[in-house]
Amino acid sequence: MILHTINKNNETLERCLSLLSEEDAVLLIEDGVYAALDSKKNKTLWNSVAPDIKKYAMVNDLAARGISDRMLPFFEPIDWPGFVSLSLEYEKVISWG
Repeated sequence: MILHTINKNNETLERCLSLLSEEDAVLLIEDGVYAALDSKKNKTLWNSVAPDIKKYAMVNDLAARGISDRMLPFFEPIDWPGFVSLSLEYEKVISWG
């Protein structure tokens, strides 16, 4: 069980998604939250991921970029205390940049 934090919306994100197991979760942070935008490109990207993978996006980063209300519906917004809880729930945390 790994929590993958992703801070960029680029080829690193795609590489991370290709390596996920069904017990893993993804947390988008910083500029990575752009991958949670409700767009055709992002829908296609996330449809390639196992449906049971939990998907989170940092509330503060969404708000800072003005996209809080334009997220794909399967992302759960999470705050800092939630991030801490997730990091304790998963065996490892891997940061992708």
